[in-house]
Amino acid sequence: MKFLIVKLSLLAMFIAGCAGNEDVSRAEAENQAFDDLRTEIRFAIDDSERETKAVAIVDELVKELESLSGSKAERQKQIRKLNANYDTTRAEFDAFTKASNNEIRLNQQRILEKRKALIEVTTPEEWDRIFDARSAAIDAAVKSAQLN
Repeated sequence: MKFLIVKLSLLAMFIAGCAGNEDVSRAEAENQAFDDLRTEIRFAIDDSERETKAVAIVDELVKELESLSGSKAERQKQIRKLNANYDTTRAEFDAFTKASNNEIRLNQQRILEKRKALIEVTTPEEWDRIFDARSAAIDAAVKSAQLN
């Protein structure tokens, strides 16, 4: 389980790190990775209601990762703005850093909540099947993000 948390965190960081880089192939690789995950969920879960819930959770996770990426770009823009202003005080930098760190922590908590919800909607056997495909999908997304 810790391995999955680490992979999700790494994926979030790599996606956020590439926020300013609008490379189509990276976006396509991320989309494909999550499409593959949705496909594996549909294959692994026989109950249509739980399948629908699991796919919805993945969709929410994608939105969280997109939000993380967008907020990363906004933080970079704001730090450049603060840096360009010679009158910016240390207190203003500290306040910005504190707010940014809080935003990142809250986003990570929401991602972990999505993971927990996905585990709760699946049986242990389904989770094992999904976990393998999910790990492969996340690896592909991380590798894509590293290349860009």
